[in-house]
Amino acid sequence: MPHVPAGVAEQVSRLLAEGHDVSDELFDQLLTERPRQKSKTYWTPVEGAKLAAAWLTEAKAERVLDVGSGPGKFATIVSLLTKRRVFGIERRDELVFQSRQLARRLGADVQVAEGTLEAVQPEKYDAFYFYNPFGELLSSDADRYDTSFPGSFDAYLRSARLVERWLRAAPVGTAMVTYNGLGGRIPTTYALKRQAKVRQDVMRLWVKERAHDDGDAVLEVEGELVTARHMLELAKTSGADFSDSPLVAALCEPGE
Repeated sequence: MPHVPAGVAEQVSRLLAEGHDVSDELFDQLLTERPRQKSKTYWTPVEGAKLAAAWLTEAKAERVLDVGSGPGKFATIVSLLTKRRVFGIERRDELVFQSRQLARRLGADVQVAEGTLEAVQPEKYDAFYFYNPFGELLSSDADRYDTSFPGSFDAYLRSARLVERWLRAAPVGTAMVTYNGLGGRIPTTYALKRQAKVRQDVMRLWVKERAHDDGDAVLEVEGELVTARHMLELAKTSGADFSDSPLVAALCEPGE
């Protein structure tokens, strides 16, 4: 357990319950040293979690899955604000343990499973949260949370394609919040409902509005939205290729 100054958990719980602002510096005192040091890069800021909680409530989400839930910062805040159980999937066992301790300390209803995306049964959830969850797979060792899992372009694509299949198979009404991009393709059956700048990145609420799937998808490219089909058309018209960006090329391929 982290060494937490007396009264911090009670103060955070009270401020959130009363609708007041909570600084990340205050909240992050509840984390152990390494997650606290990496918080600005890897964990959703408090203001982002509060905004996502409001959007997910608006979308009538009942069972939210945080993909790559880390130490549970997002899941715990959303649970406290929505008064609902929030689920998480996280592959690092020490972060799973910490997320459970954090939820217990703050009195949040959070259930985090240890594992990878392959362990998820997406049909159990009616909403998903993605904070660029695959990005670390393409980062240099110096920029990663740790090196306990190897970086891999192929693993990035497998993860992105798997989540895309989740989204295509999900029923109408499924909600999704992305922050700093999903990192993969978003089927055009999802409509953009809300968008806001949180710190330096963009947060978006998407809701699936139709079952018919034309195979096209939207990419979040440097904060902008463009369909994969349009990207390919632009490349053909301009005579450009994707030799400098194999990831974009792969994501522009027709959906599975």
